[in-house]
Formats: sequence, C-alpha cells, structure tokens
Amino acid sequence: MSQMKELPQVGFSEAAQNFFRKCFQFKGRIRRSEYWWGVLIVLLASIVLSFIPIVGWIATFFLSIGGISMLFRRLHDTGRSGWWWGCQTIIGLAAGALFFSAIDFHAYMTAAQSQDMTKMIRVLSAGMAGSTGILALLLYLVNGALGIAIFVFTLLDSKPEDNKYGESTKYVME
Repeated sequence: MSQMKELPQVGFSEAAQNFFRKCFQFKGRIRRSEYWWGVLIVLLASIVLSFIPIVGWIATFFLSIGGISMLFRRLHDTGRSGWWWGCQTIIGLAAGALFFSAIDFHAYMTAAQSQDMTKMIRVLSAGMAGSTGILALLLYLVNGALGIAIFVFTLLDSKPEDNKYGESTKYVME
C-alpha cells in the first residue's frame, strides 16, 4: 500500500524564480510556502519600484497581476476556484460605484476647500443615509468578509490528493 510523502518547503530563491517564470499562469497549484514567499517578493519589489515614476508604476501593475495569479493557484491548491477573488473584486467595484453615486462630490469638495469638517461630514452622512449609500455599506461589509475568507483559505494546508486544478505540489505517493 502506498503512502503520501510530504515534499520539502519551497525556499525564497526558488519561490522568486517560480514567481517570475509563472507570473501570468493562473492554472495549477502553489504551495503555502511558495505563495507567502511570493507575497513577500511582490511587496518588496513594489516598494522599491514605487520610487521610480511611470516605469515603476507599470512594473508594479505587472507584479500585481503576478500576485493575483499566485492567489488563484493558492486557492486551487486548497480546492477552491479563483472566482473567490473575482467575486470579491466585482463586489468591491460595485460598492465603490454605489458610494460615488451616493455622495454629492461637488458639495463635498466645496466643503473640503473651505476646510469645513462639519459640512464634509454632513455631506457624507446625507449620501450614506439613502438607500444607495446603505447598499454600498452592505456591499463593503460583504467584500470585507470575502477578503477575510480568502485570507483564511491561503493559510490552509494543501489538499493531499489531486484535484480538478492539478496534482498536489506538496504530497507525492511513495
């Protein structure tokens, strides 16, 4: 009878190589160690690149695509679809659009220019008290809950068995 054997963790240099080699690969699976090393790589590179105007911003954009692809593969490793991130993004964009449509920005900017904090708060409160504002707040709450769920999923162990997203990257049969 065969047993499952756990492979060694992925180190920083291997994770960096895999990140840049698989930057735009949304299929497959990625181990927890490789994912978190990759997150560190994206964070450090984004900080450094943020000091370079235009070129750095473009590079940071491509790094964020690589980070999203890593998240998809990490979710796949736990047996979940990348649509968890997709749903969170769609809900976040809808909440933002509703928020912007609920607020009278001309009145808000007028209050901001005159540095009237009371009037600014009144404009925000009036916009958020309507049905559009309340729906925006509810969607923000759902978006936050999805973000927490996705974060927890990235912390979970790999599924030892093969799944519809590919073979296990952590466990092999002896």
